[in-house]
Amino acid sequence: MFKRQVFLLKCIAISVVTFWGSISSAQQVLPLNDLSAFTTKSNNWRIVGDAMVDISKVNALTTTPGNGVLACTHKQGAYGNEYELLSNFKHGDLDIEMDFMLAKGSNSGIYLQGNYEIQLFDSWGKKNAMYSDCGGIYERWDDSKPEGQKGYEGYGPRLNVAKAPGLWQHIKISYQAPRFDQAGKKVSNAVFLNVELNGMTIHENVEISGPTRGALSEDVAMGPLRIQGDHGSLAIKNMVINNFDKKPGTLTDLQYKTYYGSYSQDLDPSTLTVAETGTSEALTWDVLKESNNYVLVYNGTYDAPTAGEYTFKIQASGNSYLKIDGKEVLSNEWKTNNDFRADKATLTAGKHSVYIYLNKRDGWLKPVLGLWVAGPGFREVPYHSLGSTLGGSPADPILVNATTNTVLRSFMDVRKSPTAKRQRIVHSVSVGSPSNLHYTYDLDKGSVFQVWRGGFLDATPMWNDRGDGSSRPRGSLTLLDNAMFLGKASGQSTWAMDTTGSGYRPRGYELDANDVPTFKYEAFGSVVTDRTAVVADKYFSREVKLSKPIKGLMARLAEGNLIEKISDGLYAVDGKEYYIQLASGTSPMVRTVNGHQELLVSMDKGTLNYSIMF
Repeated sequence: MFKRQVFLLKCIAISVVTFWGSISSAQQVLPLNDLSAFTTKSNNWRIVGDAMVDISKVNALTTTPGNGVLACTHKQGAYGNEYELLSNFKHGDLDIEMDFMLAKGSNSGIYLQGNYEIQLFDSWGKKNAMYSDCGGIYERWDDSKPEGQKGYEGYGPRLNVAKAPGLWQHIKISYQAPRFDQAGKKVSNAVFLNVELNGMTIHENVEISGPTRGALSEDVAMGPLRIQGDHGSLAIKNMVINNFDKKPGTLTDLQYKTYYGSYSQDLDPSTLTVAETGTSEALTWDVLKESNNYVLVYNGTYDAPTAGEYTFKIQASGNSYLKIDGKEVLSNEWKTNNDFRADKATLTAGKHSVYIYLNKRDGWLKPVLGLWVAGPGFREVPYHSLGSTLGGSPADPILVNATTNTVLRSFMDVRKSPTAKRQRIVHSVSVGSPSNLHYTYDLDKGSVFQVWRGGFLDATPMWNDRGDGSSRPRGSLTLLDNAMFLGKASGQSTWAMDTTGSGYRPRGYELDANDVPTFKYEAFGSVVTDRTAVVADKYFSREVKLSKPIKGLMARLAEGNLIEKISDGLYAVDGKEYYIQLASGTSPMVRTVNGHQELLVSMDKGTLNYSIMF
């Protein structure tokens, strides 16, 4: 029998929150129809419909009437607490996420409990980020120390993934407040459990010994959310908060049954002969006598402290499913020992039956069993024994860095949205640079279909074991258009998504003296050269040339739900996700087809120059 000492993993004081999807129904979406959720002493904060930035001017942010966006327009150089925004609610443990937009050169910050600052700063293009850059945990301060030593304990983000000014950026913060005993003495420090910026984890489990510079007070159990407004202009939308002020649910009365044999994953366990039965303090696979060809069933009682939406996450090797009150929450699926899956269930306050089914018939898989639950007012809590999820470590990652300009061919899987069907691009070439700006090119369509900022590639899926030929970007990813780059458009005709009728033939690529590739192909009777290069460590410039200019031929630079003209030659795509900057003298056309917009440019002159800014 596999023996381990069994412990129930309690809700530990310091834990890394690894599943953002577990935000429960206790979350509150601030509608931003007015300023009623906040207090401010100045008129620099107001509710607007949208915001826009002039990227050629410092601190130039304009707004349009409406609601849904919180905007601060502030002249730099006027400092003071009266320009800040304070929430009318106070919090301890808190998750917050929001979109924000910074003017060029702007500076702001989010203070948890009014005391612990995550920096918001225009850090676009800066290679080595510090505590004072976007996403940094600001330093502490001690005026009694000598000059040059007053600031201490600041933490820069792992990577600088800040976007260009005027683009919407997304930040998620999971914060654990300091703890105090009954006498009011602090017994544990504040912790930033997780901070994500533009899809990248930039901090994990960072403990702070005390309030950062400019704090409202010393450590407190409860304090307001505070947003800095005296260092420049910015806008905020889609603000979601989740206060964690409730005790977690309990899982008790656990009873198990084991069965041995290679049984179909669809079998009814009640038709089998039970090998062992027993009770357990926590979920664990240690009750098994065999490590494979088994069925393990658990029944228990989950006591939900509050009515609302609960998220159940499971880790189990082989086939498994989960039922609450006889209703399937997680369906019968096969997974490896390192896979997780989760779904939500709406529960009433009180007791609910829990049924967990496991069936493993693959000897190369190690047994694992883990269950986590998050609910209204409490963070994700484990309900399994210590070590029950240690079924084997995933393969060591095979990472490709771009310390010099680097080119790598692989398959590339993309999804336009989290719910969209995966698309595999089989003839893709990824190009990395030491500027930490990278892109992938589709040799079948002549398109630059994704760009990212950060690390280059994770080649583990391609090179580990048998591999599947694919690699993955290791940075903050922006998906672009992946249609045929060149084509013909008239009226409401649909743009060609593939090369049919174009005479397209790829001709590979050539490297220059700095190993920057120029891609070549034939299309529409012309030889096309296509070169994309990094500019000033900030953005990409692209030059496309035709050997024989063709009348009526167009290039599709972008496609999305909305393409906005920001200024002459500058267009924002898909709700200010990224910019297309056209060369002087270029006259584009914005066309609407089937509810989507396209940014098109004539190729009559045979040469096109533009920039991709993100």
